[in-house]
Amino acid sequence: MARLLPLLRSTSLATTCLALAACAVGGVAAAPGPAAATEQAPAPAPGAKGKPNILFIMIDDLRPDLGIYGHPTAQTPNMDALGKSGLVFENAFVSQAVCGPSRAALMTGLRPDTTGIKDLETPVDKAVPDAVTLTELFKQAGYGTYGYGKIYHHTDDNPEGWTVRKPDMEKVIQRQKRKDGEEKVAVARAADGEELPDTINVNLALEQLPQLAKSGEPFFMAVGIHRPHLPFISPKSDWDRYTAATVPAPINPEGQKGAPPWALVAYEVWNYPDTKPFQPDMPQNKADELRWGYLAAVSYADDLVGRLMAALKQQGLDDNTIVVLWGDHGWKLGDHAKWSKHSTANIDIHIPLIIRAPGETQAGTRSKAIVETVDIYPTLAELAGLGAPTNLEGLSMVPVLEKPDRAWKQAAFAQYGRNAGLTEGNGALTGYTVRTDRYRYTGWVDAAAKLVRAELYDLEQDPSESVNRADDPAYKSAAAELEAVRKGGWKPVRERVGR
Repeated sequence: MARLLPLLRSTSLATTCLALAACAVGGVAAAPGPAAATEQAPAPAPGAKGKPNILFIMIDDLRPDLGIYGHPTAQTPNMDALGKSGLVFENAFVSQAVCGPSRAALMTGLRPDTTGIKDLETPVDKAVPDAVTLTELFKQAGYGTYGYGKIYHHTDDNPEGWTVRKPDMEKVIQRQKRKDGEEKVAVARAADGEELPDTINVNLALEQLPQLAKSGEPFFMAVGIHRPHLPFISPKSDWDRYTAATVPAPINPEGQKGAPPWALVAYEVWNYPDTKPFQPDMPQNKADELRWGYLAAVSYADDLVGRLMAALKQQGLDDNTIVVLWGDHGWKLGDHAKWSKHSTANIDIHIPLIIRAPGETQAGTRSKAIVETVDIYPTLAELAGLGAPTNLEGLSMVPVLEKPDRAWKQAAFAQYGRNAGLTEGNGALTGYTVRTDRYRYTGWVDAAAKLVRAELYDLEQDPSESVNRADDPAYKSAAAELEAVRKGGWKPVRERVGR
């Protein structure tokens, strides 16, 4: 197994990191933002007393592989403790299972078809320059807004949204390593966790908290943690929490029966020198190592969450700080015989979401309500008493925070596109998914919105989504109903809530 040398071993890399951290101490001064969208309601006076702070923790590629979600072996005591102190959402879903579109949807409150962000190339500033992002809303309301680590896919996206935006040390270090000619591996033990980029990013956030506690200004602090995104590199101490034998096997390792051949893809994992030689079939020993590495990386992320929560308490900020923790999408670890996200499969769109809102959420509560990450923006706006833009496409979850077992959305919506080279002569297609409490339905449509193929999985009978039932006569009625919901879109489903 590869062993990672200390990340700051070279003078050039250490100098680069320290210089960037130093120049960022005062933060990147955000340029004046564009005029607020006309839909936006007036904000309260800056610095209004009694406003709750926000700690917003974004974790890349995090599945619900946490103890609080019932994972049999995950060592995640800090995220579990957060869940026990707040509300755990059991049915939370992203709009698209890839970093850029997923994060853009949450931060703008707008779905991929509205922003046009469906790939990793397009930043929010370019796609929807007039959108009032989540942090812009809080900044305009007098909050200090602070960003650390990976927030958007593009580090420099939406500068108007930040009072301080520190460099993402993951990108800094990787850039320097490329200059040094060092190839990154897919999975490795790190000798010293303190030199890992995620640790450096979190330490920068921790340095800011005492100043915020002293100032008394309301703040919105966003902390983006890269792991467990590839490469699966984490401290040896986190690897040592597990053995290969204690890591669960993948679900449905033989692949889905009856699914369109383009429904699932696997290319992300093959971009590393220690996996590329095996393409397209991962040998068992490497598969075991990758699954082990993923779970170790989850525990590493949990360690960092623990540091943030401990610092919040130490600074006396925990009683007036709303904490949101979410994963930006899932990831297949040999599940369905694939290694990636990039699909509408349940394992890719289903995420952990935990909210602790003092005075609103009750400790140790859970909700089976179907919620979407586009709902987080209006929820935080309402909790802070801010007037959110009226064009947001999510729905405030405050009623669910107050009554976790209440009736809510009938479905969540997600999507993913496939280019013409993958669809066997059908041209470019988009898979639009409807996820209800029982079914996951995906209609694959062409550029003319014509239905080309469909997928239907009965999660009650087949929770691993092993067999596509779209053409099964026994599911004809369910398929037709869900296709009608897909064609109707998310608006009617949102509007029916509360009726």
